[in-house]
Amino acid sequence: MGSEWWNRFLASDPSLRRLRTAVRVTLAVALALAVTVPLLAWWGQPLPSAMIGAVVAINGSLGVNDPDRRGQAITYALLPLPVVAALGLAIATQFSPPLHSGVFLLVIFVAVYVRRFGPRYFPLGMVAFMGYFFAMFLRPQLAQFPALVAAVLIGTIMAAALRFLVLRDDPEGVLARGRRTLRAQVHGLLHAVRDVADQPTSTALRRKLHNRSARLNETSLMLETTVGRMDELSESGRDVLRQRILDVELAAENLVTRLLRLVDHPSGGAVPHAVGALLLVLESHPHEVREATRRVSEQIEDRGSVDLAMAVRRLGTELAELAEAAGELGEQRDEPDSAAEEDSEESEEEQTGLARPELRTAIQVTVAAGLAIVLGQLVSPDRWYWAVITAFVVFISANSRGELLVRAWQRTAGTILGVLAGIVVAAQVGGNLTAELSVILLCVFLAFYFVGYSYAAMTFFITTLLGALYGMLGTFDASVLEARLAETAVGALAGVLAAVFVLPTRTRELVRTNIGEFLGALRNFLRSTGTELSEQGTASGLQEPTRALDDALQQVLTSANPLTVYRFRSRRSQVQRTATKLSGCAYYVRNLSVALGDAAEMVDADTRERLAEQLWALADAAESLTDEGQVPFEEAIAAAHRRSDELHDLAESLTDGPTSLHRSIRWLDRATQVLDELPRELGTDAHLAGRS
Repeated sequence: MGSEWWNRFLASDPSLRRLRTAVRVTLAVALALAVTVPLLAWWGQPLPSAMIGAVVAINGSLGVNDPDRRGQAITYALLPLPVVAALGLAIATQFSPPLHSGVFLLVIFVAVYVRRFGPRYFPLGMVAFMGYFFAMFLRPQLAQFPALVAAVLIGTIMAAALRFLVLRDDPEGVLARGRRTLRAQVHGLLHAVRDVADQPTSTALRRKLHNRSARLNETSLMLETTVGRMDELSESGRDVLRQRILDVELAAENLVTRLLRLVDHPSGGAVPHAVGALLLVLESHPHEVREATRRVSEQIEDRGSVDLAMAVRRLGTELAELAEAAGELGEQRDEPDSAAEEDSEESEEEQTGLARPELRTAIQVTVAAGLAIVLGQLVSPDRWYWAVITAFVVFISANSRGELLVRAWQRTAGTILGVLAGIVVAAQVGGNLTAELSVILLCVFLAFYFVGYSYAAMTFFITTLLGALYGMLGTFDASVLEARLAETAVGALAGVLAAVFVLPTRTRELVRTNIGEFLGALRNFLRSTGTELSEQGTASGLQEPTRALDDALQQVLTSANPLTVYRFRSRRSQVQRTATKLSGCAYYVRNLSVALGDAAEMVDADTRERLAEQLWALADAAESLTDEGQVPFEEAIAAAHRRSDELHDLAESLTDGPTSLHRSIRWLDRATQVLDELPRELGTDAHLAGRS
């Protein structure tokens, strides 16, 4: 039982990323306060000035995400500059409230707009906003400015020290945790299959199984991205590891597919035995998995399930090869390929004017903040800044109107519960400094452990933290948290109004745009693969196009969440069906990328040309569903069906049983079926687009 819960924990937190982030943030805050508070006391400066150091430590721990360590070091070196500048502006303009608020709006606009220049500018903009915000909150005088600068520097140093020295993300550690996560994900899939085998007609259990599979794909994507950013590894080492991770994912998915076929077949008695044996196998040492799965596969084959036995053996092989590849880390090390980064940056399509999402968001946020200032002062003239910070943060990572509405609701709900908890906490630990500090650090840890999982939970713990903080400062009053709740509601309302009426981005429009990106990635994969088969007689360079397709799929699913998760079933069914079909298409293409590599080696030039022609026809069909289509969809899909019939006739003439060619044709057929059905779903979505 303990092992099962540990696997669930690992599966819920790939590579323990959330746990490490929460620990890093909590330690950074604790160390910043431990150094800053005694320094300020010795200096004779107000102790609340230490809060700005804690805020910088939080943003430095969370926001600095450059792809390599050199870039991260540069960002940390730049981090104090926008905070100090914002603090100076806030102190210099506080003599005039209208000017003070006007400059705040300018800082907000710039803090959001600078994100257009790259990931480095996201944390720089955030700390600039937080610097001005906390200057409005603390109301420091000019004489306190040096102490605030010292707090900022200490917070930056602590965050950087933890990132580079204490909790450094070394390649070996990341991959060791990643392998454990993948094994835990496979455990979860097998448990879900066993549940479905016990209750084959349960729709809820099958949905749970689908969600487990989607989580495996997300984990695999995350791990491949992490490996790709490890500049300590050689390029060849990174390629091998990413391919191994993809192989494990595909092997697990194919195994689950075969298990489900047996579940739905009258002779599905082999499923409980196979699942139980595999769960035991996965508990063994990584390097023993290959032999253990071989023994299990032989037992399953003796029961008459040959396909299932092959899938079990393949899973064991891929898990073992991933362990072996990870064990060979460090033998060759390269510098990061800066040219590739420059190429990727130059390849991005340049947008201008209001077409740039950063400019649109900057205008929206500024309008929302201005509205929050006006409405917030009507509610509480002394604490209106809480409305502004709510209006600001609900726009972070919200790419559409639907996402913002969800975030606004989650923040308000989290604040309501947090106010109640804050009152209880302040009453219980008030006057006990040790208990208050412990509660504050615990709330920091929990808030940032859930930051990427539940925005409402994060808001709940931050609001609870404020109750303990005000109690420690001796200024707690239930009315303070009540004012925060009211201001949060006002800020959320301001954000919603700005999102709805100022340059709105409708959720369905964003979903359609992302579907277009997915179809473009699918077209690129199919066309480039067909060209490689035709001209070079191989299909070896498929990993990057495949993962580009997976990335595009994740964008579709994320943008569709407001329409599929937070709506009544009858209103979300059309988008849900489309998302399901695109997920299936990506799954078929991932399998096709593996099967084609082997098929290209076993077939003759004529067969490779036929495969290439079907891939090109499918690429035309995918492109015809976008604005770039040159060939009518009916013509392209008809050509794909004709090529498919020719390949089936050729495959039937082979006498040596199922081969990689048969597998390639099967995955091509399934991708063709999805593309054949997509126009109906996309047409339904287009019809409903104006109703979002």
